Amino acid sequence: MPQLQPVPNPTPSYWLSQPSHLKTLRTTASLPETCDIAIIGSGMAGILTAYHILQSFTASSHKYTPGQPIPSIILLEARDLCSGATARNGGHCKIKTTTLLNLGERADEMFALVKANRKAFKRISETENIDCELEVRRSFDVFLDADEAAETKSGYLRQRGKEGNKKWTQSYCLVPQEHVEQVTSIKGAKLALSVPVVSLWPYKFATGLLERLVEKWSGEHLNVQTNTSVTGISSSAGNDDDDDPPISMPAETVLTTPRGALLAKKVVFATNAYTAGLLPQFTDTITPIKGMASHIVPSSPINPHLNNTYNITFSPEKGTDYLNPRPDGTIVVGGGGSLFKNDRPLWYNDFDDSKRFPDSIMAYWDGYMGRTFHGWDGGEKVESAWVGTMGITPDGQPHVGRVPGTTNQWILAGFNGGGNALIGVCAEAVAEMVLGDLGFEDVAKGYGIPGSFKSGEERMQR
Repeated sequence: MPQLQPVPNPTPSYWLSQPSHLKTLRTTASLPETCDIAIIGSGMAGILTAYHILQSFTASSHKYTPGQPIPSIILLEARDLCSGATARNGGHCKIKTTTLLNLGERADEMFALVKANRKAFKRISETENIDCELEVRRSFDVFLDADEAAETKSGYLRQRGKEGNKKWTQSYCLVPQEHVEQVTSIKGAKLALSVPVVSLWPYKFATGLLERLVEKWSGEHLNVQTNTSVTGISSSAGNDDDDDPPISMPAETVLTTPRGALLAKKVVFATNAYTAGLLPQFTDTITPIKGMASHIVPSSPINPHLNNTYNITFSPEKGTDYLNPRPDGTIVVGGGGSLFKNDRPLWYNDFDDSKRFPDSIMAYWDGYMGRTFHGWDGGEKVESAWVGTMGITPDGQPHVGRVPGTTNQWILAGFNGGGNALIGVCAEAVAEMVLGDLGFEDVAKGYGIPGSFKSGEERMQR
């Protein structure tokens, strides 16, 4: 099996239809030999980590310490800028009702974290003046199966009542039963809850933020190197003796690339699904899986215009799709997992996002809106359909903090397809860890990050 690495020529997605002028940026023609901090991965996680590190050195930051030396950062990307999951996802930041119901006593903690992420997206996009179609809006969690609808409603009411008294239920509202189909426009809808959400063009957010960083910090403090894959990491201080210290405990790390070696004092792995390709101890801990999405264009103006995003749960067997209407009336929708979930070789441990699913599966998007929504009888066209790679973990939680067994490497990866809802706060926390040589416990509580996110050997061995 080839090394777990991003492949060339990934399928083009709607989010990539307006590419950044930085997409092939190499700040310097040759790869520098050394840096203070190497960040591997130029998606949302990598760019936000770089942003929060550098923000700490602006006078407006509450973390600013005059006279503190500004580190040199090299942001490494195997392909064009931000061409992985950030350019392939659903484009909304939310947490589903059923996810919160399944979390039980941990639900309020997770709801608060996702709320903080929504606020972070809004704050950064406004502060940095990023044009990314960010909208603070509502989302519908819709259920079409009567039994599943009844079970979800019952669980929600228990959590909302005196017995449960969960704070998150105050922000999640039941749509009146008699108006569910009319309000959501979904044919056959049995239950809907209105949920807070932020939607955006994730690629434009990430690349727009990097544009601001390049304008201010490019050169000595920020060097971006696209199309530069890291193929291996090793210790800078070793010999061939069997008594060498473990590779995971060096003072500095050598990053091997086809363009030469880079010696970094600290390393951040913002590598999500590709993590085990560089850190083999994460094999079976962060596993790549393939998903699919599409961009659908109506043949004529739609009435009513869809103003909300959606998670549409058809049945326990068919599963849940996600849908994000764009301001221009077009639709980004993804999911369709029931068509391939029983054929594991098609998606499990598959990191090749250059190969779409078979045509019989991709055809799921043909006529999707007309089948599912009222008001879409005038025709529609699938403008594009693509695949993407997600990183899943056995316990459904991301890995955040120090790479186990190391002192100078940190990770934020394994977001289980829900990175938009979590990465913003996790990246800020990791930035503080990196700058202060801190561990997860030193920082996480202050950001409201659950202890279950901590990366550790014991968790990896479960």
